[in-house]
Amino acid sequence: MNPDASFDHLFVVGELSKAGQSLNLSEVQIFIYLACMLGLYNGRPVAKWGYSFVATPDSSPFSIELFEASDSLVTSGLVTNDDGFMMISERGQKELDRWERLTRFTPRVPYLRGATGAAVAMPLSFVKEGVELEPQLHNARALKHSRHLLDDAGISQIYRHFQVLESSLGKNVPDYMIPAVVWLSFLLEQDDQGGAAGGGLR
Repeated sequence: MNPDASFDHLFVVGELSKAGQSLNLSEVQIFIYLACMLGLYNGRPVAKWGYSFVATPDSSPFSIELFEASDSLVTSGLVTNDDGFMMISERGQKELDRWERLTRFTPRVPYLRGATGAAVAMPLSFVKEGVELEPQLHNARALKHSRHLLDDAGISQIYRHFQVLESSLGKNVPDYMIPAVVWLSFLLEQDDQGGAAGGGLR
């Protein structure tokens, strides 16, 4: 079992549970994929995330490590599952509090908190739709096939967007929710205007 995936999954479900929101596995993976991209915004190499993602034909990011972590967390009683929708259990919250004190996971927390914080600033459906407009995911949906995400070509596209964000927001932002919301809002606006998801911020 991948410990980074287990922590990320439990953290995301825990943060949204505080707001009374339950998540399905696809939504959990979307938030964590967004967190991984916020790490890129801050210059954190994708290889340091600890596991990878692929785009599925329905455009959602998917990680086998997160899929396995989800099953383990539910089986162990750290996460409840009600017809596919998950929330953290009381025991799970205690375990998460313990994990958050471990230095292994400390660097991940600002990006995970920024990603989940986006759901406070905008509807969950907007976060999901915005992430799915990320250039590589958008292209996978158009071509209807699976592909690895955040390879060199994909990172190059995202960096072009983030360089513009960084010029106005700065790299060391106090809360990564800010670049998350600004970037997702841009992608949604481009889509509303009929523009390509990979265009605009160049």
